[in-house]
Amino acid sequence: MRRLLFLVAMLWLAVAASSAARAATSLPRVVHEQGRHALLVDGRPYTVLAAQLHNSSAWPAMLPGVWNDVLALHPNTLEAPVYWEQFEPARGRFDTRHVDALVEGAREHGLRLVILWFGSWKNGQMHYVPEWIKSDPARYPRVLDEHGQPVDDLSTHATSNLEADKAAFAALMAHIERIDGDRHTVIMVQVENEPGTIGTVRDHSPAAEEAFLGNVPSDLAKALGKPAGKTWTDVFGADADEQFNAYGIARYIDQVAAAGKAAYPLPMYVNTWLRYKGKHLPGNDYPSGGATWNVLDLWRASAPHIDLIGTDLYSTDYNEFTKVVGQYTRADNPPWISETGYDAGNAPYLFHVLANGGVGFSVFGVDNDPDTPERRKATQAHARNFALVDSINEQVAAAAYRGTLRASVEQRGQPKRTIELDNHWHADVSYGAPRWGDAPAELPGTPDATGHVLFVPLGADEYLVAGFDARVEFGRDHADGRRGQLLRVEEGSYVEGRWKSIRWWNGDETDYGLNFTDKPVLLKVRLGSY
Repeated sequence: MRRLLFLVAMLWLAVAASSAARAATSLPRVVHEQGRHALLVDGRPYTVLAAQLHNSSAWPAMLPGVWNDVLALHPNTLEAPVYWEQFEPARGRFDTRHVDALVEGAREHGLRLVILWFGSWKNGQMHYVPEWIKSDPARYPRVLDEHGQPVDDLSTHATSNLEADKAAFAALMAHIERIDGDRHTVIMVQVENEPGTIGTVRDHSPAAEEAFLGNVPSDLAKALGKPAGKTWTDVFGADADEQFNAYGIARYIDQVAAAGKAAYPLPMYVNTWLRYKGKHLPGNDYPSGGATWNVLDLWRASAPHIDLIGTDLYSTDYNEFTKVVGQYTRADNPPWISETGYDAGNAPYLFHVLANGGVGFSVFGVDNDPDTPERRKATQAHARNFALVDSINEQVAAAAYRGTLRASVEQRGQPKRTIELDNHWHADVSYGAPRWGDAPAELPGTPDATGHVLFVPLGADEYLVAGFDARVEFGRDHADGRRGQLLRVEEGSYVEGRWKSIRWWNGDETDYGLNFTDKPVLLKVRLGSY
């Protein structure tokens, strides 16, 4: 009998260990490999197609009214804030009802969840810290400006501020682990929101002044290739104040993230109020010390517990949008549009982000806005993209991780573009061509520059092609003396992971290129040579 009990106990321990190993293996995580990146969910690359709630919409009493607006966008992920002031209304007392409602709601509607921690910062200020912190500046000191006056930010040079945020965030992550550690509804967490300082370039409190007059930390100087044993002004000159502030904020947030990961190690990112659109004054045009492009090297060196730096990119201009994506596409960081505007004009850039190895795209403010023609147009533009991409999420995310995804996004005044593919192939993409027949010598482009096309390689000379308001014609360079041809074009979809064709295109559907309209269509194209 004892031997039987022993064997049962050993079997139980083996099963428990196996379950723990599976849970650890399938825990969402971010991987970086040879300049390529992926967010892994359930062990596979995952493209985040997110709807983000307005700032004050995530309260349990408000949530029933948001779901129709959220689901209209066809997202696979919800982004919603957790407010420090609500989560810890009294020091050391945590109210988890808000988090529970978000997790339960996401599960009920078949969505993954990204939690946004509105802690020490929200849009460069401290508006979401608890009342017990706001009302006790002696214990939880503020940033002081150059005149010694307090501004609406917690000082990163006060240990009390850091320890309070760390404790609250760790409690949040521990609770998420308790209610979701075996389900992984929550796949990622944003640490703070658009951190930085508004009203001054840097903190001038006594502790900050002492640190600023000292030397740049040796590990940071080494990481940035700067001389050691020099002051901030010696090393950074006129940019010293902003670089110093960025270091203080990055180190503060990294320690908050580390405390959270010690409780439950989900992927964590920081979002950024950008330095763009001609803005250049830190503390005025944008929060000083956030992860803007000019301090991005410092941030990546100073915050190792932050997996991604996201961009809150509110632009519909082709040059501006693609410039910012380029600034944040790095060997240590993929493009991640942590927020973009609810505007039809920025919807096509989803394809550009993915083709640059991006991990996702989040549309802000999806709920409770007035129903206007512009709003309906934006909903349609983002929803058709999200529905189409999510139908091939596994293929898209894997190709983005491999670096083989290609895309074309229409730029005003440039209605033609050639996309280089593999094995001597290219795709000529044109915008404004008729749906059938020869295109004019000078194409007009589409009226609102809405054309965009995605090319997802499936194997040698085989692609998934999807897009809107564009014509695609495949060509071959003949460098090997062979000519190219379309072998087959199938319209279809993936059903339970398997391709299901509904018809083959030929004749009128292929003689003048593959013509995509404003309706979502997914094609599997097989190319050949002779």
